[in-house]
Amino acid sequence: MFIDKEGNVRKPVVYLADFEMFLPTCDETVKYWKQTCEKYGLIGLFPGEGDPVEPGENFWQRVFNHDFNHMLHCDMCIAQLDDWRGHEPDSGTLWELGWFVAKDMPSYGFYGGPDTMLERKIERIEDDGIFYDKEGYGIEDRGFAFDNILSLVKIGKDFEEACRLARADFDRQLIEAGYEPYKVSE
Repeated sequence: MFIDKEGNVRKPVVYLADFEMFLPTCDETVKYWKQTCEKYGLIGLFPGEGDPVEPGENFWQRVFNHDFNHMLHCDMCIAQLDDWRGHEPDSGTLWELGWFVAKDMPSYGFYGGPDTMLERKIERIEDDGIFYDKEGYGIEDRGFAFDNILSLVKIGKDFEEACRLARADFDRQLIEAGYEPYKVSE
């Protein structure tokens, strides 16, 4: 809950887990994400913000420490789950999202692709009725777009829908505590 001991409500801080920093459109996308967070009464924190990590010894450890420090200051996570370098989300983004799930913190994602794993990956059906991808791995038909563990994450079709899901959960908490829900600016 984002209500302090004096009854003051504060905006939740959202960790924006993604692979966007590797794309030339990063600045434009992050600006849109932060504006959308603000529209829904959230504060977006992008891992690339703050002091840059300079190249040198232990670079990737320092990048990890920088991003993890941001995670420690957040109340929830919204993760970009679109395919990255293959037909699965970015592994670093999934690690970050998994940390929030393991800490039992609100966790959301957004993914604009097909609704189920079968729609994403099916190549053939064998006589035994099992679905296979092009590498020959069996695919379970559980109705999820991703592996089972991501069923613990609320997933929207785009970033704004993920923000709406987060806002709706927070508003339920506010109402249960006797407060008015947040008024979204259009």
